[in-house]
Amino acid sequence: MCVYGYLSEVGASLVDEKLKLGIVPPTGVVELAAPTFYYDRIDRAKARTKERIQSRYPNIGRRFHRIGLPEKTGSFQLFVKGYQDAAHWLRTWVNQPETAPPPITQREFQFLFEKLVALDYIIRNTDRGSDNWLIKYVLADVIDRAPVHNNEVPCDPANAKPQVPGDEKLIDLVDSETIPDAQFGSPNLHDPAPAEIEWADVSIPTVDVAAIDNGLAFPFKHPDEWRAYPFGWALLPQARIPFSDEIVDLLLPKLDDTKWVRELCEDLRRVFKNDKGFDKKIFEKQMSVMRGQIFNLREALMKKKSPYQLILMPPQLMVEVKQKKKKSRRSRNAEYEEAPNYDSDVSGVHSTSGHVETEQPGPSTSTAAAASGTGPSTSSEAGGASSVGSKSWQETYEQKVQTKTPFFRWW
Repeated sequence: MCVYGYLSEVGASLVDEKLKLGIVPPTGVVELAAPTFYYDRIDRAKARTKERIQSRYPNIGRRFHRIGLPEKTGSFQLFVKGYQDAAHWLRTWVNQPETAPPPITQREFQFLFEKLVALDYIIRNTDRGSDNWLIKYVLADVIDRAPVHNNEVPCDPANAKPQVPGDEKLIDLVDSETIPDAQFGSPNLHDPAPAEIEWADVSIPTVDVAAIDNGLAFPFKHPDEWRAYPFGWALLPQARIPFSDEIVDLLLPKLDDTKWVRELCEDLRRVFKNDKGFDKKIFEKQMSVMRGQIFNLREALMKKKSPYQLILMPPQLMVEVKQKKKKSRRSRNAEYEEAPNYDSDVSGVHSTSGHVETEQPGPSTSTAAAASGTGPSTSSEAGGASSVGSKSWQETYEQKVQTKTPFFRWW
């Protein structure tokens, strides 16, 4: 169902950047050539022949447009260090509870997990398991600090002098039993620790998430045949927790703005047009699926649902409504000027019939009523549209709910 694998990687990075999520490594489209890439026998034979001609006949080799293997177009993603498969850390936290993150780190991980849910749901990632999203977990670090006394002078290693035998303080081993323990620098274990000794500082564990392997995203239809392509994170306990206020404040203002959604679709169009096999109709279907996912996520954030409740919502398609072009007043006046001149009675009948034709049910009726002042204003009919001209979802898109479900389904 996914058409352009390498462009889906770039599109996922674009959606991550537009939403300010920061969980997808930067990804772009590049053209590279390497002998490890797959090339057919003809391309490799051409490359070898050109290299031989250039080595033997440099003047002829200069005429070649390119020497070597041809470049291939693909996606290039920044490598992240210190990350491991999510399955590793999720299994470790369950089997070894002592390594589980503290509550403050758990809240941070929940926020990052909700970002991953929002990204996967919007792009409808059909290949999201616990092995293709990464977790970087830095355990608590113990920083030992040696006690510093007030009368202790720091020593300069460059000017340090070797210790001469005999300079140290000698202690009589016979009378050592009468010497208090404090003189040896080893206080009694039962005595309280001195106040000048500092305890080791412990840093708070940190966690980070990286969403990779987004090549099977942006399908042109919802799964409706055999497989449901479920999200691997749907069975985690974090998926049962309702969306937090932080993720709502981050995403809802953008998802509720139809102008922002339209800009996102245009940016994705520029990305997907880089492929030679770009199909406009297929792309419109992809965007209809994505807009339906955005609409469901918007509703879930408004009602404070959980990620698991989000995936239970029926899949939808939001098709863009094409506005009909209205004739301008100048063109209508030109039509009346070009009309033949009749007597006054006939022209009166003509104007009356023209007035009847304009009063048809639909958006034009409310527009005419608003212009005459006898009906509600345009802003009241916008259904919550802002004064800057952005329209509501119901005015901009046509909603279609998919009723067909795949055969194998576990949620």
